[in-house]
Amino acid sequence: MPSIYRPRRPRASPLWQVVHHAWPRFLRDYESLHRKIHGPLRTDAVAVVDQFYKCGDLAAGFTRLHCPDCGHEKLLAFSCKTRHFCPSCHQRKVKQTGRWIAYDVCFNVPHRQFVFTMPKPLRGIFRKRRKLLDLLFHEAIACLQDWFRTRLNLPDGQLAAIAGVQTFGDYLGFHPHLHVIAPSGLIDKDGTFHEMPIESVKPLEELFRHRFLAALRREKLISETKLRQLLGWPHSGFNLDAGEEPIAAYDPEGRRRLAEYLLRAPFSLEKITWNESTGQIIYRSSRSWHTKQNFQIFTAGEFLAAAIEHIPPKGQQTVRYYGPYSNKRRGMDAKSGRARPESPSLQETIPPPKPKSLRALRPLWRELIRQTWGVDPMECPCCHATMKNAGKMLRREEIEFFLRLHGLWEGVLNLPPPPDPPYDIESIEPTDVPPVWVWAGETEPPPQIWWQYGTPVKPKPTHPELDLGEGRVLVLDGDAGPMDDWPVFSNN
Repeated sequence: MPSIYRPRRPRASPLWQVVHHAWPRFLRDYESLHRKIHGPLRTDAVAVVDQFYKCGDLAAGFTRLHCPDCGHEKLLAFSCKTRHFCPSCHQRKVKQTGRWIAYDVCFNVPHRQFVFTMPKPLRGIFRKRRKLLDLLFHEAIACLQDWFRTRLNLPDGQLAAIAGVQTFGDYLGFHPHLHVIAPSGLIDKDGTFHEMPIESVKPLEELFRHRFLAALRREKLISETKLRQLLGWPHSGFNLDAGEEPIAAYDPEGRRRLAEYLLRAPFSLEKITWNESTGQIIYRSSRSWHTKQNFQIFTAGEFLAAAIEHIPPKGQQTVRYYGPYSNKRRGMDAKSGRARPESPSLQETIPPPKPKSLRALRPLWRELIRQTWGVDPMECPCCHATMKNAGKMLRREEIEFFLRLHGLWEGVLNLPPPPDPPYDIESIEPTDVPPVWVWAGETEPPPQIWWQYGTPVKPKPTHPELDLGEGRVLVLDGDAGPMDDWPVFSNN
């Protein structure tokens, strides 16, 4: 049975609630509370949050969709089209770009993901100077290509790679690291792919460690004493993860999953629980080795400061394409008609057919909704014809008129708060899974306090109560009989 597409309720999402309640105070107190840790507040980051505040909100404008057959009409809200903060718009871009990388950019050869990380003492260097992350790109790609060339004995072999930098960890801490998706081998001058056998990547890790530290020293970002100290550590703090085995040659869906992970957002709406009464956020993720907990509590200001820190500065490239995967090289190869490399071990396998046009590889919003929910949002719910664009509503009086006409004006201004987790993250509808009640203490919980996802909740009384007046309540332990049989108490 296909799923039902429900338009987003942006004002009911926990992130919108956080911005709505805390953003003005956050701007007022940023200099005194957050600047010392996160650096100056960037105007481009503020602009992104301001745009997000109106994303998907009918009160900020919409497009009218009209059915030419039956006359039915519905309203389609505008999106902010920003990335790295708006979960909906960022996820749409992730799906578009991930599919394009998997089906159009990547060759039909085995691929691996390499994740380059650095020790904690070095991360602060890049916190307020993001341009220095160019060093991470350059040294990681150079080390990877030299390692492949040495192991395959191909001095002129070319590395095709897609690299994306992420500055966040599980709990929005500043943790710059690099994800690289690359064929498991090199391409020679004739366009033949030479596959690398599976072996330990420990030598590559050591190569990256020494070259990256040398690059930091050349740029005078670390002292000679600090360099010797980092090189003398028995556990360097550098880490390289390459997975257990490559993605198969003709597995575009496997490549798509890698690409979407490389492009993912800094945080997830599903992990956020907003408590308006306390002004705190409970962010749930995997168990931390440091705190031994699977959640972290933020104030609204702390969460916003941590979240907008991962919005890239304007003009910074977070994803780069190298070698045969670069835009220039792909354009030249397409113009010259050069054949794309194939896996030598699987040349007899029939590859999946290519689409007729590259436009099909970049699905629009309508196609993404169709893929996710199995429903066309442009389809008329009454006669199933394709609805037409009847114009954009931008002026305040037009917006109010049509929202009142459709009975949506009051609903837009007074949306209810999101339900308690778990709930569907797009429609903000509660799921059928019953809530899990756990006690956060080490001993048996007192009968009046329980916890649901870290929030204290007073359970409903399990026994009938009788109000005696003057603040006194009689609790009946047994089954309640008829009210006429209840005992009468007096003060005498």
